Amino acid sequence: MVLQDAPVGICIFDKDDNFVFFNKEMESISGMSSCDVIGKSLFHSIPDYTLGGKANFRQFYLDTKHSLQRSSWQNMPIITPKKGLRHQSVSLVPLFGEDGAYYGMVCYIEDTSDYFLRERGLLDKLSGFGKLESIYREVPVIVLQWSSEEGWPVLFVSENISQLGYTKEELESGKMHYIDMIHPQDRAKLLEAVCRFTLADEACFSHEYRLLRKTGEFLWVRELSLLHKDEQGKPFMFEGIILDISDKKKYEEELEKHTAELEQLNALKDLFSDIIRHDLLTPAGTIKGYVEILQEMEIDKEKLNLLKVIEASTKRLIDLIESASKYEKLNSIDEIDYYHTDLVNLFRSTLLDFTSYLQEKNITMNLSSQGPCYSNVNPLVSEVFANLLSNAVKYSPENGRIDISFLTDADTIRVTVTDQGDGIPDENKTSVFNRFKRLEKKGVKGTGLGLAIVKRIMEMHCGGYGVEDNPEGKGSVFWVTFSKAACNPDRPKAR
Repeated sequence: MVLQDAPVGICIFDKDDNFVFFNKEMESISGMSSCDVIGKSLFHSIPDYTLGGKANFRQFYLDTKHSLQRSSWQNMPIITPKKGLRHQSVSLVPLFGEDGAYYGMVCYIEDTSDYFLRERGLLDKLSGFGKLESIYREVPVIVLQWSSEEGWPVLFVSENISQLGYTKEELESGKMHYIDMIHPQDRAKLLEAVCRFTLADEACFSHEYRLLRKTGEFLWVRELSLLHKDEQGKPFMFEGIILDISDKKKYEEELEKHTAELEQLNALKDLFSDIIRHDLLTPAGTIKGYVEILQEMEIDKEKLNLLKVIEASTKRLIDLIESASKYEKLNSIDEIDYYHTDLVNLFRSTLLDFTSYLQEKNITMNLSSQGPCYSNVNPLVSEVFANLLSNAVKYSPENGRIDISFLTDADTIRVTVTDQGDGIPDENKTSVFNRFKRLEKKGVKGTGLGLAIVKRIMEMHCGGYGVEDNPEGKGSVFWVTFSKAACNPDRPKAR
């Protein structure tokens, strides 16, 4: 949710350069929807006129992938469908798996057009006016002029230096140098950057660092300066502007914090899944085994009744652990194999596991189909059929009837499971497929995960699912749909 609603464009590519994530801001920037690009190649999906020239961005991306180091491109020109030419800050961050192998790439895009235009306008003013006082009267930033001598003595500063707690007189007196205002942890890095800049024979310098307030607190600023050299080409003075970017930095820190929290939550989720699979199921099974032994040894009816309660509760606990484990495993699967399968035969084989339950409640089971129904599915589909049957048996009255139908058209197979239970109110027909959402009914046991598992597996197959009222009277009709495949049982598995 954090990444999807972030005010920064974010997209993620797998190791083969295909899109796997595309947030809302990226849709706004590019004019493309996530449905248009997910699963497609980066270089085939980007229009030629966008991203600073498609060829330039391609080289930028490939260079980053080759170096496996984070790369940034400031003020990249991007043509957007709504706002025309905009300038964006683009960052590429390589991702690595637990084994250290390259896993994919994250791309962050932030609109910097306002910064870019404002900075360019301020620089134009700065170079075009003879006196810094006239600039100060027109722009709401701190204006500075300082010598290139050691420590950078301040020659001029605008009155609004007071927002840092200093006075104009303090800085221009020569008793305090500009370097004294810079955060100690940033001084060496800034000095090195200025040194490289002066040797590069460039006129404009830009850098982000922290300035100290007189109280000892700091704020993040962006310096934008012009370098003046004497007739021999030796630097002798800087004049520039200081912009407060504390809000921007605060947002970046919060985004990093939320990202770290998400990573921690994912780690906790994986830990909990391991506990469910390995550490809870074994003791629950042990309890179940000893309860069965005690039932065989016990003759006291009251104690036998208590043991039956323990047995039922333990069985429900094991069902919950197994269902939770299945659900979590399904959520961790990104890709599955598909096999050419007759859904009718698959359903019939699933029915065999419910023979005893049907006999206990004396329920009649009817399955109707005009013949084989072939589809390319994963064996996980048997879990869909099992959960739909289990749900129907639980909510059906004794001596009732469950009808299973396979209906086909040119492209689709629709499987329906109809029961004669109490039915489901219209306001609950959608929510029953959410995890741990189960309509309460006295005497009915369940984990609340069965229909959530159905939902997840059908989403993995790009199939439909839902529930309707039984048109013949009391009860519900649960249905799922699959894409129809040709009747070719020799067809190999399809990815």
